[in-house]
Amino acid sequence: MSIKSILFLFSMLLFTSCSYKTTVLLLDSGKAKNAIIVSTNKGSTKLDKIGSFVGLDDKNRPPSKIEFLSEEEIKKRYALLFQTTPKKPKTYIVYFKMNSTELTEESKKILEEALKTIKERSPCMVDVIGHTDTVGSNAINSKISLKRANFVKEMIVKKRIPTISLTAKGYGEEVLLIKTADNVAEAKNRNVEIFIK
Repeated sequence: MSIKSILFLFSMLLFTSCSYKTTVLLLDSGKAKNAIIVSTNKGSTKLDKIGSFVGLDDKNRPPSKIEFLSEEEIKKRYALLFQTTPKKPKTYIVYFKMNSTELTEESKKILEEALKTIKERSPCMVDVIGHTDTVGSNAINSKISLKRANFVKEMIVKKRIPTISLTAKGYGEEVLLIKTADNVAEAKNRNVEIFIK
């Protein structure tokens, strides 16, 4: 299990080896550089090494001296917290054939993968956003994009996957994935984005 969050605040009940009211711990964000400045009215400390932490007792006292926990120790001590931490949002994009709600062959597989992710994260929030290329009028493209979004939404509903919320919107030829001039048949713009939160 990789640790992806940058910062967690822990109460003294969670952190058994010290008596701080709050502990600030720097975790691996998956980026090349991680750092956070922890400040009070009486001073500040920079945490820039994964596993480094400071304790805070009062806003009128400086942060404690920097201490360290190994990744293994962090996982062990905070296993319950990591289990209840929301996962990062995930996005899938599926593509459609021109002027239709028929998915491309490759997109059928992508949709199955998205449905699997929704099921694994259930209950979750899902936003389905439809788009078109710039061929045709704005009014027609708005209708087509909404039909595409509703097509994907119906696939989720048919699988009977519980969601906290499931919305479908059509943006037509607004917010293009690939910027083009008007009346350009760009296949990548005929898509639906599936946002899983």
